[in-house]
Amino acid sequence: MSAAVVIDSLEFARARRQLNGRLPVAGLVRISDVLMDSEGTLDYTVAGSSDGQNQQLDLRVAGTLHLQCQRCLEPMIYRVDIANTLSLVPPGSPTETDDEVQDIVDTLDCIEASAELDVIELIEDEVLLDLPPHPKHADGTCVSRAAAYETGRDGDSKFARLAALKNSGINVKE
Repeated sequence: MSAAVVIDSLEFARARRQLNGRLPVAGLVRISDVLMDSEGTLDYTVAGSSDGQNQQLDLRVAGTLHLQCQRCLEPMIYRVDIANTLSLVPPGSPTETDDEVQDIVDTLDCIEASAELDVIELIEDEVLLDLPPHPKHADGTCVSRAAAYETGRDGDSKFARLAALKNSGINVKE
C-alpha cells in the first residue's frame, strides 16, 4: 500500500499549494480486483485554488491500467486521463437549505473539506469513477472466444488442419 499523503484541504486551497507525485498501481488496493495486473504507475497533480470565498482542488491523474476486455477476456490497456475540479464544501454545510451552496453543488463536483484529506484515497476515488463499467476493446479489434476456438491462435481453422491431415494420408480416427 502507498504511504498516506494527508493535507488540510481548505488551507491547501487557500495557500494555492501544489502537490505532484507518482503512485504505483499496485498500491491502489480498491481497484485491484478490476485489474488484470498491478503493473504501472499513475502520475498526479493536486493544485489548490481560492477566490477568497470558494476553495477548490484541481486534480490531474494520468497513466495506464491493464483491464480485462469483457468481450474477449484478453488484457486491454486503459488510459487514465482525469482532469477534475473539486469544490470544497465546509463540513456540516446545510447544502439542502442554502441556495448558494446548492448552486455550487449542482454545477461542480464537490467534496467535504477536511483537515486530514487523504490524497491517495481521493485519487483512487477519482480513478474508480473514471473506470468504464464494462471495459472492452474498440469494435472489431478483439477476437471472440468462439472465433479463437474455431481458428486457433495462429489463424488457421482447426477443421482445415484436420482435413489436411486426413488428405496427407496420415491415419486419423473419425
